[in-house]
Amino acid sequence: MVASSPPTGLQGLPAALTNDAGYLMVRLGQDAQRRFQEAIAALDLRPSLFDYLATLGERGPCSQKEVATILGIDAARIVTMTDAMEQRGTVERAADAADRRRNLLSLTRSGRSLLSRAERLAQGVEAEMLAALSMAERQTIRRLLRRMLDVG
Repeated sequence: MVASSPPTGLQGLPAALTNDAGYLMVRLGQDAQRRFQEAIAALDLRPSLFDYLATLGERGPCSQKEVATILGIDAARIVTMTDAMEQRGTVERAADAADRRRNLLSLTRSGRSLLSRAERLAQGVEAEMLAALSMAERQTIRRLLRRMLDVG
């Protein structure tokens, strides 16, 4: 007996699933997550660490609490992530001159380099996933997704 391979795309799925926007978004999100995880694994990163680095890369020096708030995760996770990234030499903590009890986090040169490489990999994953769409459609889908997430 030959094992059958799982169907690709939406082939064979019932219309009750393929006509449901929620199902399609979950399915697409799972595929995007898998592809992204595989791409950045080569850099010894997980998606949550990418989010962390991207936040520091865009926001500049900020507190652990600010990063936790922006990402919507527990501050204790940020401490663990900071410890890991600090050991890798990609993030540094410095006392806030305005409040010495608070640490500010920032990317090191190595951290900026790592983030740049990870962003290129993320862009490659996005390009693969959106390959069937025109540039205008790509802009439209980004705009619609941002709008849907802002409303929720």
